[in-house]
Amino acid sequence: MPLGYLPDVVEAVAARRALPRPAIARIAATLVAAAGMAAPASSAEALAPTVVAPGVYALPGQGGEIGATQAGRVANVAFVVGPRGVVVIDSGASRREGDDIIAAVASATRKPVRLLVLTHAAQEVVFGAAAFQARGIPVLMHRNAAALMAARCDGCLARLREIMGDDFMSGSRVVSPDRLVERTTSLDLIGRPLRIVVPSDPSRVGMLAVLDVTTGTLMAGNLVSIGRIPDLRDTAGEGWPDALASLAGTRCAHLVPAYGRLGNCADIALLDRYFAALDQRVRELLREGVGLAELAARCELPRFASWDRYPDLHMQNANRAYLRLERGLFLN
Repeated sequence: MPLGYLPDVVEAVAARRALPRPAIARIAATLVAAAGMAAPASSAEALAPTVVAPGVYALPGQGGEIGATQAGRVANVAFVVGPRGVVVIDSGASRREGDDIIAAVASATRKPVRLLVLTHAAQEVVFGAAAFQARGIPVLMHRNAAALMAARCDGCLARLREIMGDDFMSGSRVVSPDRLVERTTSLDLIGRPLRIVVPSDPSRVGMLAVLDVTTGTLMAGNLVSIGRIPDLRDTAGEGWPDALASLAGTRCAHLVPAYGRLGNCADIALLDRYFAALDQRVRELLREGVGLAELAARCELPRFASWDRYPDLHMQNANRAYLRLERGLFLN
């Protein structure tokens, strides 16, 4: 129920029941509170842009597992403003969030949005794209990520409807990208040089990053997370350290990951250390003859236990790393 109707409702109840004013006030307070909890919040005000560097902005996500408490806003979104327009990187988890992102861009600049770049195929970043295409804004994605999104994101959307509700997810859909890339390429669309960075191995599932050459800002997508356990379901971590080395080679002054706090290129080493520790621990357990059923009790990495999503994603990563390394032992 819209809040604007609440005074009329309260007065109607009071007239029928001859309630005293204190009781009316209590009813009004209860109805306002209930209206506030009825659905996830969504407003452009909640997406106030953070200045990362001149002309580069971030809309920080709230982390954690996607849910109604943070209106689905788990991942970071970024945008770059040039003389001829704006490029937005990632679109949020719903058409509603996509609308809010566009409104947040408009609060920072009057330049038109010329392109949306989706850095990877995950439910936290793709469903807001519907808001962009509805306004005639093209969507760019890696070819492999687009194929992955088409194959599995209808299921993701169904799950989000269960979590967030049909009304909140109204208008959200799996889009068909307008532009596809397969390798690192330059982008001169907004009068400001951008580079689409496609590392070799994770590109099998279409992960990419965007580098603003002017300020040395790397919008790393899912390739880098800071203070958050990475999700290795599509790669099992194989080849990821090489990709991190490639990204570190950009010598970025500013880093906007898809997940976690904003940082700089030095933060890439933190994620690299997680991969090294995971690999070392799983190899040790394999040498000791620990089976997959015992892995959960033996694969803890206390150094990273404070990272976001550690309880669920680390265990999943350990399982995948175990199976990958075990398979390698059999093949050799």
